Amino acid sequence: MNAKTTRILKEARPLFWPWCAVMIAGALPLASGSHTDWTEAIGAVGFFGGIPLLATLAFGNEFQHRTLSLLLSQPIDRMEIWREKSSITVVAVFSAAMVFYYGWRSALQQDPTLRVFAGVFVIVMIASATFWTLFARSTMGGFFLNGLALDILLLSLFIVGRALGYWTALNWDQIFGATPWPGRSIATLCYAGVMLWLGRRTLARFQVTGGMAGDDWLMVGPSVMPEALAGWFRCRPSGAVLNLIRKELRLLRPLWLITLLAAVAWTCLTMLGLAVPRPGSAEKRSGAVIAVSVLGLLTTLILPVLAGSLSLGEERTSGTHSWHMTLPVSARRQWLVKLLMALFAGFVCAVLLPVLVLSIAGLPSGSPFMIVDLHVGMLRILCVLLLSLASFWCASAVNGTARAAMWVFPMLIGLGLAGEFGGWVAQKLTDLALSRFNPFADFGFTNAVSNIQIFGVRTNFMLLTMLFLVPTLLVAVIQSYRLFRSQVQDSILSVVRNLLPLAAMAFVGTFCLLAFLTLVGDAQRQMWTMFYETHEAIEKVSPGTPNLDAAHPLQLTGEDLAKAGLLSEQTRRWLGNATIKVAPAKAHVGAYTGWRNSGSIHFPPEKAYSWYLATFHLPSGFNCTLAFMGEKGYGVLGGVCK
Repeated sequence: MNAKTTRILKEARPLFWPWCAVMIAGALPLASGSHTDWTEAIGAVGFFGGIPLLATLAFGNEFQHRTLSLLLSQPIDRMEIWREKSSITVVAVFSAAMVFYYGWRSALQQDPTLRVFAGVFVIVMIASATFWTLFARSTMGGFFLNGLALDILLLSLFIVGRALGYWTALNWDQIFGATPWPGRSIATLCYAGVMLWLGRRTLARFQVTGGMAGDDWLMVGPSVMPEALAGWFRCRPSGAVLNLIRKELRLLRPLWLITLLAAVAWTCLTMLGLAVPRPGSAEKRSGAVIAVSVLGLLTTLILPVLAGSLSLGEERTSGTHSWHMTLPVSARRQWLVKLLMALFAGFVCAVLLPVLVLSIAGLPSGSPFMIVDLHVGMLRILCVLLLSLASFWCASAVNGTARAAMWVFPMLIGLGLAGEFGGWVAQKLTDLALSRFNPFADFGFTNAVSNIQIFGVRTNFMLLTMLFLVPTLLVAVIQSYRLFRSQVQDSILSVVRNLLPLAAMAFVGTFCLLAFLTLVGDAQRQMWTMFYETHEAIEKVSPGTPNLDAAHPLQLTGEDLAKAGLLSEQTRRWLGNATIKVAPAKAHVGAYTGWRNSGSIHFPPEKAYSWYLATFHLPSGFNCTLAFMGEKGYGVLGGVCK
C-alpha cells in the first residue's frame, strides 16, 4: 500500500458512516416498496441535508479534529490534496445521488422540474463546498453558507429572469421548467465553475491561524452588532445565572447570523409572492414548493438542530466544557440554562420568525394571520421543540457540533422504528390474547370501554402524550443531565448504548398505546355487532315494523330474537332474558348516515324519514336504545347503552 492509497483511505474512512446514513435515506422506497409520509420526510432530510453535509465533510473533519495544519505541513502539493479530497467527495455524493434517483425515479420522471432542480443542487453543492468550508473554517459553517448561497443564486435567477421578461408570472417552475432561457443553464454552470476555482485557489493560499477556539469564522468573525448593544451580552461581576445566559447567547452567535439571513430570504420570497402557494394553482410543483424547499428545510429542521447542539458542541470541541464544570456554579444550573436556552433559540428561530414574516405579509390584505395556519403552527412548535431537545441530547452524548447534528436524525429514526416495532408487537399479542380469552363477556366492562372516544382528537393526543412522549422525554432529559456531567466516550457503541433506554421507553409507550386502542376498537365492534344483529332480528321477527303504532309498541324478548337465528353467541348471552320495546319516533327532517346491506349510505335532508326506537332492558341492569330507519333494508342509525 503506497502513500497515496493510504491518504485516500484516510479521506474515505470518516465519510463512511454519514454516507451509509444518506444511502439508507435514499433507499427507503426501494426497501418498503412504496412512498409514504415517513419515507418522503426522511428522503427530503437525507437529500437536502445529507448531500451538502457529505460535500463539506472532506475539509470540515480537518477543522473539527484540528488536523488541517498538520495536513498542510506534509510534503505534499496542495493541489494533490485538493484532487484527492475532491475525488472522494464526488464519488460519495454522486453514488448517494444515484441511490436517491433510483429510489425516487417515479416521482422524478413525473416531474421534470424536480429532476432538473435535484441535478443542479448536487452539482452546486459539490462545486462550492470546498470554498465555503474553508471560508467558514468548520463543517456546520460550510454547510449553512453553502445552502444559503444556493438560495441567493435561485432568487437572483428569478429576479433577473423576470426583469428580462422571460417570466410574466410568479412561478418558480419556469426557472427550471420548459421555458427556454439560455441564462438559466449558463448562470448555474458559471456559478459552479467560479466556486470550484475559488475553492482550489483558497486552499492554495490558505493559512491556518487562531487558537483552539479561534478557527470557526462564524464563532470569531467580525461583529455585526453595535458596540453599545454588544455590551449587554458581556459578563458582569455579579449575577451567575445572567452571565450563563449571556454566555449562551454569545455561543449561539452563528445561529443568530444564519437566522438573520433566513429572515431576509423569507422577506424577499414573501414580497415576491412565493412564500405561500397561489389560490387555485393546479401545478403540482408550484413556485412555493420549490422556491421555499431549501429555506423551509433550513428553518424547520436545521435551525432547531443547530440551536440544540451548537453551544454544548462548541464547548466540548474547544475543551472548555470540563473547565466550566469547575466554576462555582452547580452543574445542574449550567445544564438547565443550556437546555432552556436551546429550546428558546429553536422556538424563536424556527417558529416565531417565520410566523412574524408571514403575518406581516398578510397586513396589506387586512388579515395578518390569513397565511398562518394555527393548527399547523402548533404542530410546528411541537416538532421544533422535539428536534431541539433531541439535538441537545446528541450534543451531550458526543463531542462536537457536527457529530451531534449528524446523530439527530438517526436517533429519531431509531426511536421511530422502536415505536413501530412496539405497535406491531402490541397488535400481534392483543389479537392472540383476544383469540384465547374473551374479556367482553361482561357487558358492563364492554360498554365502558366502547364509550371511550378513541377517534377524538383530545383523547388521541392525551393518550399519545401520556403513554409515549412524556416518559420518553423524561428519560431523555435525565440522560442528558447525566451525560452533561460526564466525559463522554465518543464512539458509536457508546451512543447506541445510551440510546437503548430511550428506545425501550418508545417501545413500551407505543405498545401500551396500541394495545389499549386495539382493546377499545374491539369493544366498539362488539357493541355495534350487537346493535346490528338486534336490528336484523327485529326486521326478521316483525317485517311490518313501518306499520307500528306509537300507542301499541312491539314487545319482544331476547328469546324471540334468538329464535330468528341471526344472533351470535355473544349477543345471545348479553340479550338473554332481556325485554325489548319497539315504537315509532317522531318524523324528523335532516341528513343521516347509516348502513344499508352492510354498506354506508347517506340520507339527503330534503325528505322526512320515519325512524324507530328499540328500547331494551338487559338483565345486567343496562338500558339500551337502538335507532333505525323504518324503510326495509336500512340499517342502524345509532345506539347507546346506559
